[in-house]
Amino acid sequence: MNNDANYNSHQLLHVKKMNQKIIIPSMSPGGIHAQFEWRFGRCATFTIIEKLDGKIIQVTVINNDATKAMGGAGIAAAQNVGNQKPTDIILGNLGPNAVGALKSIGANLFQVGNNPVNTVKDVLELFEQGKVEPVSEANVKSHSGMRYVN
Repeated sequence: MNNDANYNSHQLLHVKKMNQKIIIPSMSPGGIHAQFEWRFGRCATFTIIEKLDGKIIQVTVINNDATKAMGGAGIAAAQNVGNQKPTDIILGNLGPNAVGALKSIGANLFQVGNNPVNTVKDVLELFEQGKVEPVSEANVKSHSGMRYVN
């Protein structure tokens, strides 16, 4: 009997991975208990969760230097994230300028969707439960994050 039948394809993707580097946009100061930030390009920090065989082995935080950029924040943030070599990126809002840059990284992209979340930990739990959805297109208009610059 195939035990894989008990999982949907998204859950199976995460069950079979041995090493993961997950990046989640967060509010300052960042970290597992920090507030989740819906804006990818304009988030204050990115929380990086490294897992080995399903267990968290390290949590680090990097600043998002693109936060106050006049334009191109999504692209600059994507380059910053790409330098970290993530396996998975989980986000809220994704503008059209960041989509191409993020796709070129080669990481799996997921969106929180309409799930209620407050913290990075909430997002990570949804991810582990297979309750986030793959994303390949923008889900907000260009420059949407500029309305609420940090």
